[in-house]
Amino acid sequence: MATAAGAPMVQAQGSGKITGRILFKGVPPEPMKIRMAADPRCQQANPNGAERRQIDGKNGGLTNVIVSIKTKVKGTFPPLTTPVVLDQSGCMYTPAVIGLMVGQPLKMRNSDETLHNIHPRPVVNEGFNVGQPRKGMETEKKFDKPETFFPVSCDVHPWMRSYIAVFDHPFFTTTKEDGSFEIPNVPPGEYEIEAQHPTLKIMTGKVVVKAGAAGVVDITYTLK
Repeated sequence: MATAAGAPMVQAQGSGKITGRILFKGVPPEPMKIRMAADPRCQQANPNGAERRQIDGKNGGLTNVIVSIKTKVKGTFPPLTTPVVLDQSGCMYTPAVIGLMVGQPLKMRNSDETLHNIHPRPVVNEGFNVGQPRKGMETEKKFDKPETFFPVSCDVHPWMRSYIAVFDHPFFTTTKEDGSFEIPNVPPGEYEIEAQHPTLKIMTGKVVVKAGAAGVVDITYTLK
């Protein structure tokens, strides 16, 4: 099965794991204020206003980062069958970033009493534009090629934004609020780890994983 943020739980490929934190140093930019007056139902859902944080997290940790094994892992990995959910709630996308496997269902849901449309803009995969005018509507799609982050937007509400990364293996996860992460079921080996953030550059690190043990790696972004 997969978590709500798209972090997979799979049948064991190995007995090791990779853990660590994605951190940032520096002063993050001010949050962007979001105006929703154009849609009264969105404004009603956010009576105190809304904002988007480009750099978000707690205690020096960076959330909304997808961490994955970049090194080729031997073996074949069938797609996960449990859908990853992209919800439209309060006229915002949840979660802000999504990781899923090639061939794994992406379930898009409208939880609002207003019209939304889901418009991913991949480069490698085929894009689509799905309208959901009623609360409770769900649509499933799949991607058939690996691809790094590409944006998802709503043409009706231009402030709505999420990002998707597609992998041909199950060794990826999404950082928690404090920047921590864990990739389970990793075979023994030396690996290069890649951290992808929607608006920051890709960062890498190296880690050694032994059977039944955790390899630990931290990656730090420096903000100027």
